[in-house]
Amino acid sequence: MTYLETWKQIAIQLHRSERWCRNMAQREIAPLPVYRVGGVVRIDLADLQAWLGQERERTMARPAPLPMIA
Repeated sequence: MTYLETWKQIAIQLHRSERWCRNMAQREIAPLPVYRVGGVVRIDLADLQAWLGQERERTMARPAPLPMIA
C-alpha cells in the first residue's frame, strides 16, 4: 500500500490520535501533507516519511534556551 486513505490509518501509522493528525494538517507552518479527494483524505507514504524527516530536523534545529539570569 502506498497510500493511507483515512484519518484512522494515518493516526495508526504516526502513533498519534486522529485529532492530532487533523490539527497537523491544518497548521500554517509545515502542515501534514494530506490531500482531500471528495470526502476522502489521502497521504502518500513517501510524502509522510519526508514530512517526518523535516519535522525531526526542524525540531532538533531549535537553539538552546538562554540561561536564566538571577
